Amino acid sequence: MGRPVGSRQAQLARREVTCEGAEASKGYSVAHRRSAMRRLVWLSLMVLAVALSAGAQKPVRLQQAVQWQVVPEQRVVEVGNPVVFILEVRNVSGAPLELRFSSGKQFDVLVYKQGEWSERWQWSRGKAFTMAFSSLRLNFGEVRRFRVEWNQKDNDGRQVPPGEYRVEAILLLAAPQGRREEIKASASFTIRTPRRYGNLRIRDIIRNPERWAGEQVFLVGRNEGWTPDPNCPMCAGGPPVTRSDWVLRDDTGCIYVTGAWAPASTRGQTVFVDGALRRTRDGRMYVAAKQVLPASHR
Repeated sequence: MGRPVGSRQAQLARREVTCEGAEASKGYSVAHRRSAMRRLVWLSLMVLAVALSAGAQKPVRLQQAVQWQVVPEQRVVEVGNPVVFILEVRNVSGAPLELRFSSGKQFDVLVYKQGEWSERWQWSRGKAFTMAFSSLRLNFGEVRRFRVEWNQKDNDGRQVPPGEYRVEAILLLAAPQGRREEIKASASFTIRTPRRYGNLRIRDIIRNPERWAGEQVFLVGRNEGWTPDPNCPMCAGGPPVTRSDWVLRDDTGCIYVTGAWAPASTRGQTVFVDGALRRTRDGRMYVAAKQVLPASHR
């Protein structure tokens, strides 16, 4: 006995529905995997973009990449002698490094008297530098040295007085994003009266002329020009050698100076006199000067 026609048609219909469901389920699974893959790729790209952006914006720490220092060749220098500073820059970054500068002025040097905020001398003052970018390439561990010499004259061309001083060296770097970065280093040094002269005062010469006759001396005092103190025994009787002899005064007395001239601009101001003590036939002492150095105003 055969199966009813209606029953076979129902079976066929159920098979078609099952096949369609399987195909639909298969299509959904493929689409789901494709969507998940797209999300994974998109997330990976976002993470990479954030990492690259953070790396690009991270500033270069030049302060940690280089070591910068200034060292006086001598910690104690006599008045009038050149002071030499050695500047050193060392690459400590762990890799080759290129230092960039916004001009030909790669560094500057300033000298301060201890306890003062205004510099007595600036190396770059009055100098001309190229306005083009410059660079300095250093391998890891490499050191580059610069030598700067100072004649102990201030920015106005006058000799600075003895005392304690501080030198400051500034490395003028051009950092990324157009910023300017300065790295500073400093050191201290002393300018002193020549040891062989000691701290001689005019009063010492007046009291013991026999002791000092013929000695090399270094005196500090005010240029009084041709106006001696009539009460000073050293200046009684007028100029000892020539009519151009001038008077040096400190807070203990006065004495005539011959030989080297004091600049006219120093009249009434402090000067340093380096020379030898001489004696006239009538026993008066005077200084035969080798050099006269105008002192700094401060």
